[in-house]
Amino acid sequence: MRWIPFLILTLVGTLLQAGNLLNLIALGQWHIRPAPLIILLVFVAVHCRLREAVIASFLIGLAMDMSGHQMGPHTLSYCLAGGLLCQLSEYFPSRRMFHQAAMIFCVSLIAGTLAYWLGGLKTGEWQEFAYRVMFLTALYSACVGPLVWRFLRRLVHLVAIIPLSAARGGLR
Repeated sequence: MRWIPFLILTLVGTLLQAGNLLNLIALGQWHIRPAPLIILLVFVAVHCRLREAVIASFLIGLAMDMSGHQMGPHTLSYCLAGGLLCQLSEYFPSRRMFHQAAMIFCVSLIAGTLAYWLGGLKTGEWQEFAYRVMFLTALYSACVGPLVWRFLRRLVHLVAIIPLSAARGGLR
């Protein structure tokens, strides 16, 4: 994988996550927005080898922590979710839009819940509507994700992700 274009994609996702541009498409009183870094995490974890996926997941989690309010919880949870998804990606098809949306939804819920628990243990602060916001964010990201996935598919040659058919054999 070429890391400079990947880091530029991660920077764009971080700016979207932290900025106000996604507020234009925010829904409801809690301002539910899609999570571009989760979509990027799932895409990279499905299309990369294990070592690259874990490093990329760590960097995406670090970017998510930088765009948030505390350091640490997202880095660990995204790294675990990305590595696990990479190892299990052979068993989950990702060609259809529904499958892509389902993976984004599940990973968003798992990584978000783990990050929330880690953050709660770190600070001792628990929010009243956190699980509803996580569920709705995961649902919104799953709805928008397959559209972003198509865009990312066009950029695969730029980032030089090796297709899964070429990466077979042993651990990826």
